Amino acid sequence: MARARAPQLTGAGGWIGVQSPLSLKALQGKVVLLHFWAYSCATCLGVLQELRRLERRFSEELVVVGVHSPKFPREREHQAVERAVRRHRISHPVLDDPDLTTWARYGIRAWPTLVLIDPKGYVVGALSGEGHGRELAKVIAEVVARHEAKGTLVTEPVEVAAPTTGGGLLAFPGNVAVSADGTRLAIADTAHDQVLVCTSDGLMLEAHTGFAQPQGVRFDGTAVMVCDTGANRVVRTDGVVLADGMSSPWDVMIEDDGSLVIAEAGRHRLARVRPGEQRVLMAAGTGEEGMEDGPCTRAVLAQPSGVTRTPEGIVFADAEANALRVLTRTGDVATLVGQGPSHWGAEDGGPQEASLQHPLGVASSPDGRSVYVADTFNSVLRVWDGETLRTLAVEGLEEPGGLDVLPDGRLIVADTNHHRVLVVDPHSEQADPLELDDSWLMSTSGASLSARSGELLSIDVSVPLAEEELDPSASDPVSVSLDARPTSLLADGPSQWSLSAAEGRVETRVGDAGEGLLLVEVVATTRGARGRAERVRRVRHVLQVL
Repeated sequence: MARARAPQLTGAGGWIGVQSPLSLKALQGKVVLLHFWAYSCATCLGVLQELRRLERRFSEELVVVGVHSPKFPREREHQAVERAVRRHRISHPVLDDPDLTTWARYGIRAWPTLVLIDPKGYVVGALSGEGHGRELAKVIAEVVARHEAKGTLVTEPVEVAAPTTGGGLLAFPGNVAVSADGTRLAIADTAHDQVLVCTSDGLMLEAHTGFAQPQGVRFDGTAVMVCDTGANRVVRTDGVVLADGMSSPWDVMIEDDGSLVIAEAGRHRLARVRPGEQRVLMAAGTGEEGMEDGPCTRAVLAQPSGVTRTPEGIVFADAEANALRVLTRTGDVATLVGQGPSHWGAEDGGPQEASLQHPLGVASSPDGRSVYVADTFNSVLRVWDGETLRTLAVEGLEEPGGLDVLPDGRLIVADTNHHRVLVVDPHSEQADPLELDDSWLMSTSGASLSARSGELLSIDVSVPLAEEELDPSASDPVSVSLDARPTSLLADGPSQWSLSAAEGRVETRVGDAGEGLLLVEVVATTRGARGRAERVRRVRHVLQVL
C-alpha cells in the first residue's frame, strides 16, 4: 500500500513561538506530531499535558506542532490565540489556521486530533481524543528506532521562544469565589498554578501551590475546594482529595445535603460526589457532546464549565453549546438560553432571541432571582432574570472566566486575560479593579483575640530560633510590630516594640468596636554557624473589639 505524504502546513494567522515560518521540508529528519486543537476545547487542553510528557521523553527526536483550528469567531482572532498559547504555557510551535486550511488538507473532523509524521514526511497515523499518550510513545519509539538505523533521523533542536505568562501578582486568573460570610475571596491564579485567599478588600492571606491549571474554586468552611483541572481532580487546600480520575473538572458547588456537583467539562456531564465518598456519579449528561434536554440520564451536554445553585435547581454554563441551562429539582435538564453548538452571538432578549458565545462562569444573585454569566468569548457580563438575558454595560473585559457574588450584591469577576479581578456593581454597572496587597501573604493563622474598646490587649509573642542564638551585638535583637485591618481596630499609640528575648508580651490599646484582622510580626536578629541572619514569624489573628 502506498504511503501518504503529509500535506504542507499553511495558516493565514502565521506562526507563534518561532522566528520564521516552519515547513515539513525544513523539519525533515524529525518525527513530527501535529496537534489539531482549539483553545475553547477542554479535551484539547488535557492533551497538552500528554504532549509535554512526550516532548520530555523524545526531546531530541520529536517536534510537536500545534495547529490551532478555531471553533468560535473569537478563536479566529490572532491575538486571542497568542494569549491562549501564553496562558497554557505551550512551548512548541503553533500554527494559527483561522480558515481551517491545514485542517481541511489533512481531512480532520474532530478536536483534538493528533497526526504523526515520520522523518521522511509521510503520515504514520492519526488519533482523535485524549488518553493516547502511552500508545503514541510506543509508536514514536518505533519510528525513532527505524529511522535511526537508516541514518535518516535528525536530532538537532528546533528553536522555540519560551512562553511567558505576563501579568504580575496574577496570571490569567480563571475563577473566583466568595466565602459564605463575604469576608474572604478565593482566586484561581491559573497560570501560576496556585490558589490565593484574600480578604474582600484584597489583603492576601494564603497562597496554596502545587496545582495544575486550577479553574473552579469554592469555599468549604475555612478550606477551599479546587478544581485542579490539569491534574483531573478536585481537592481541598487542606490536602483532602474529593474526586480523582476526572476529565477537566472546571467548577464545583455544594448541595444542601453536602454532595458536590462538579462541572466535568471533558466528559460533557455534571458529576456528583456524595458526602464522605470519592466515587464519582453522574448527575446529568450521557457523556456525548451536544444539546438535548430531558431527564438527566438522557440529556446531552456540551462542556459544562460553571455551576450555581438557584431556587429552580442547578444552573450551569454549557460552554460548547453557547447555552445557559438548568438541572431542575425534578431531575430534568432544560435550556434557558441558547440554540446549540453551531449557534452563537451576543444578542439580548428572551430565550428564543438571546445568544451567548462560549460562557464559562455563572453565579446566582443573593435573592436567587437572577443569574450572572461570564460570557467569555464575547468578553462581557450578562444577567438572566428568568425571562430575559441582558448585557451589563461594563467595558474593557477580556475573556472573563468566572465570577461570584458578594452578600451586598456586588460581583467579583476574574478578568482573565487582563490578569486582574474586578469588583462590579451590577446596578450602577461601575467596575473597579481589586487592589491586591501581598504584604501579609506569608503569615500563619493564630488564635482569636478580643477586648473591649479602649482597653489594653495583651499579646504573647515568640519567634523560633532553630539552632541559632540571638545576636548579642544588638542591644535589643527582637522587634515586634502590629498591623490591623481595618486600622480603626487599634487606638493611637505604639505599634512597634523592642525585646531582648525570643519570647515575651506586648500590650496595645484597642480602638473602635468591630471585627477584623491583626498581624503580629516578630523579627529576631540571630548569629549561627552561617553568620548573622533574621528569623521572622508573622501571625494573623481575628480581632474582635466589643
